[in-house]
Amino acid sequence: MVSDSSMGRRAVVGISVIAVLALVVAIPLARRFHLSILTPSELAPKRLAPPAPPDDSCALIQHALAGSSHKKPVRNTNPFSADEVAIYRGILERWNSNSRGLLNVSNRTSPIDRDISDCGCLKGIEPQTIVSAAHPFRILRGDVLAGKNIRLVDADKQAVIVHSNDPNKSIREGRSIETAVNVAFSTGLFSMSEIAFDKEQRRALVSYSFVCGSLCGSGGVWLFEKVDGVWKKSERVCGRWIS
Repeated sequence: MVSDSSMGRRAVVGISVIAVLALVVAIPLARRFHLSILTPSELAPKRLAPPAPPDDSCALIQHALAGSSHKKPVRNTNPFSADEVAIYRGILERWNSNSRGLLNVSNRTSPIDRDISDCGCLKGIEPQTIVSAAHPFRILRGDVLAGKNIRLVDADKQAVIVHSNDPNKSIREGRSIETAVNVAFSTGLFSMSEIAFDKEQRRALVSYSFVCGSLCGSGGVWLFEKVDGVWKKSERVCGRWIS
């Protein structure tokens, strides 16, 4: 019969063996997975940094744009800068790259679109800067928009032509869908807005629209960035609409 003391010794020996085996196994694992023992200072409670304050610049700009919506567009007589010319030409080149026909371009700029969906696009642009682009317009000249397949047109007169060739109207009058759409596209009006730059003149927002009927058109807000001295359109979507 085994005494209690003998059983106790066996238990102690068994626990010791298990502890040694656990240590033998743990050492290679620690080396393999780069485990380390935390110091008391590392185990001490950490004080979390307070969350960064919310960026309310977007809200300020949206509020400022809403407040300027009632203002009547006024003509800006300042000449176009080299940066503005480069951006306008970049827009037309990108839009008209796959077109074989003439693009009717409005002979005056429009106020920048107020529907800017991505606040990241407004980074570095002060509220007053974009508001300043939200109600003026300027007259575009042929030398500003030098390029192929581009025709400057009077915006008001072309709007009348667009209305008369509205696909909805043409189809009701008996034109085939294909003919109605082709005619509408060929007489559609492309417009570009004033440009809002950031402080460093390295980022710029500009809106565009192509209208070919009451339910025929598209537009949006594009972000341009100056990279190595060249203005390039960002792939970031700042605003978009389709009708």
